[in-house]
Amino acid sequence: MNINGLVRFIVVGMVVLLVISVGMYFLFKPSTTSPPNEADINAIYRVVGEFGARLKDVGLIAPDQDVITAMDFNLKQLITDRLYQAFVQDTSRIPGRAASSSPWPEGIEIVSVQRLDNGSYAVVGNQIMMDSDALAHGGNAGETPITLTLKRVNGTWLIDNVT
Repeated sequence: MNINGLVRFIVVGMVVLLVISVGMYFLFKPSTTSPPNEADINAIYRVVGEFGARLKDVGLIAPDQDVITAMDFNLKQLITDRLYQAFVQDTSRIPGRAASSSPWPEGIEIVSVQRLDNGSYAVVGNQIMMDSDALAHGGNAGETPITLTLKRVNGTWLIDNVT
């Protein structure tokens, strides 16, 4: 083996070892985030459950001021000030009852809860719709995907974004 072949062999070997080392690091690196706190998860389920249950009381076909009043009464204590201001500026972003009768939002079924950082979680779920027929015979009148971001504000979990 000549000098060029030996150098090439050493360089290729070093690259292979480097790739393996980096791969092993990412495969076995310790987690930098702590597991979710059970009390936080319970509080998040409570907030999302209450938010989902109150959506039927926010009628969206009313004049804007009536929609804001319904939001103040039903949702304001569950959302951050930032989200409240966003809803006031654009009432079409407010989730709620889009029809005067059926269907209406009955609640939110949580599919997953994912920690984003120490102060926020993303909740993916389905907004369950109900009508009188589904209420009488079981089931639901449909589901709409919904994603909520919850943020800890002064020790309380509040909804900071709705999509």
